[in-house]
Amino acid sequence: MKTILVPTDFSRNSDNAIHFALELNKKMKAKVILFHSYVIPVLASDIPVIIPSDDELKKEAEQNISLLKEKLQKEYQGMEIETLLSAGYAEDEITQVSKDQKTDLVVMGTQGSSGLREVLIGSITAAVMEDTECPVLAIPENAHFKGLRRIVFATSYADNDFENVEKVIDIARTAGADVILLHVSNGDLDTGYEYAAIETFKERIRNDSQYEKVSFKLLESRDVIEGLNFYLDEIKADMIVMSMHHRTFFQKIFSKSKTKQMAFHTHIPLLAFHVNE
Repeated sequence: MKTILVPTDFSRNSDNAIHFALELNKKMKAKVILFHSYVIPVLASDIPVIIPSDDELKKEAEQNISLLKEKLQKEYQGMEIETLLSAGYAEDEITQVSKDQKTDLVVMGTQGSSGLREVLIGSITAAVMEDTECPVLAIPENAHFKGLRRIVFATSYADNDFENVEKVIDIARTAGADVILLHVSNGDLDTGYEYAAIETFKERIRNDSQYEKVSFKLLESRDVIEGLNFYLDEIKADMIVMSMHHRTFFQKIFSKSKTKQMAFHTHIPLLAFHVNE
């Protein structure tokens, strides 16, 4: 891993994600890019108001990100930290910057949500997960870095999962963490088929990875998200990994992405891989 992009809006939530990223990077030793995007507000109102100019917003952003970099470099001495600014909406700019900088990982803060806010407004982090090609690590607001001991990869046995498991194992190796490959069965498929599939998956991963700290778990739960969170609590997992599959416009309307749902409801960091079918 060479480059990690860490967007910030200078909030407490994004500060938490920054510290998580930098603690994680102590052993990875990648370049860290702190990124902030700013937007000129457009107000539809008859009431006259003073709107800051583009130059004023840019100057304020430059000051804030410069102070943040200075503070972090004192705390994380020797780590390569750069800063980047752009004008535009966060989800669009983060996706573009990630592509331009060829980043290997985006680390962002996220806040829990439910009901209408989840359906209608959503989360910038969840939007970036869906549009960014590189992996996105979402850090819940109350999740603090305590090391990596157990990483759970929720798998559907898709071919893309084999490639992504190898990337997760590379992260696990740097921390000496256990990797648990978990499949949650909702009962729609025959149990015999489920076990046969996981045995095939086991054999291939063990042969390809040559990593001893890999185990496998088949969990039955009618509600996938509920089952996942129960298991994560039970084993005190430090990170959950899932794949974000590309969906058509109509699929986005009529079906929910399990990974995107998890971005709102998990209380531990979620690493999402964006893959095409």
